[in-house]
Order: sequence, then C-alpha cells, then structure tokens
Amino acid sequence: MEKVPVLRIQDINPMLFSFVEELSRLEKLREEILIMKKYFLACKDALDSGILLQLSERQHFVDNSDMYSLRDLLDLEAGTLLDRIGEIHTLFAKHVKTDCKLCQAKGYICELCESHEVLFPFDTSAAVCEGCAAVFHWHCFKKTGRECPKCQRRSHREDDSANTKTQAN
Repeated sequence: MEKVPVLRIQDINPMLFSFVEELSRLEKLREEILIMKKYFLACKDALDSGILLQLSERQHFVDNSDMYSLRDLLDLEAGTLLDRIGEIHTLFAKHVKTDCKLCQAKGYICELCESHEVLFPFDTSAAVCEGCAAVFHWHCFKKTGRECPKCQRRSHREDDSANTKTQAN
C-alpha cells in the first residue's frame, strides 16, 4: 500500500507546495517530465531504448503530476527522491536537447527575439502560450505583456475572414 499513489496533496492541503520547497521542486520536475514524455512517445529511439522505464518504480510520475504514494513522501523527506528524480530529469532532457536529432528538431525558436537558441516547453527560461502552445523566452514573452504574436495573427485572420463573409452577404 505504501507504493500506491493515492494521495492528491493539492486536495489535502494545497498550501504545502508553498511551504515545503522540496515538494514544490518535485512537482515542477514531474510536470516537466510529463512534457518530455510527449517527445519520447513520438521518438523511435526513446521507445526502443525504453527511456521511460527509468521511472518504472514510480509509474505514476509519467502518468500525472499530482498523485503521490506514501513511499514518495517518505523518500522525499529522507532526501533521496528529489535527487533521483533530478537525475532522471537530466537524463530525459539530455536525450531531447542533445542526444536525439529527431527530438531536437521539435524545439522552438523564440519569434519575439529571433535568437537562434532552441527552446523546449520544459526549459526554465521558456514560457508557453496557453492559447496555442507556442514557446518563447520567458523574458521576451513578459515584455509583450504576455501577448502571443501567433495568437494575434490567428485572431486577425479570423476577424478578416469574418469581415469578408459579412461583406459578401
């Protein structure tokens, strides 16, 4: 029973993430791992190597980011869980960002500054648009008032299309 993920801490006490730094860091790592999982599921090399099996003992870490087992909390308190998940996170990020050309090709270029740096949605310096999932440097996105140029273009096209239809009638 101690390894079964039955605890949703957000429901029990959402303030714990604000007061327990390790829990907050673990949640962030888990969210980023879930983003990387999407890359692995579309990558033949990752599937062939079984990279996600690194978390086979904690399968729920690749299924969701909010369920915890008693063992997770005990290991977090003991100081072993965060180190282990950090190592796995580093291994996963290395596959996506440097080891695999297919995964690298799915990176993003910040269209706001047009830097040649390839960004990924799990990068700490990246911001992801909630509307279209475009990825930008956080500081660039913040400068625009969090206005996404891709969403703005889409909105303008929809407005133009609606105006054209109205004029045709």
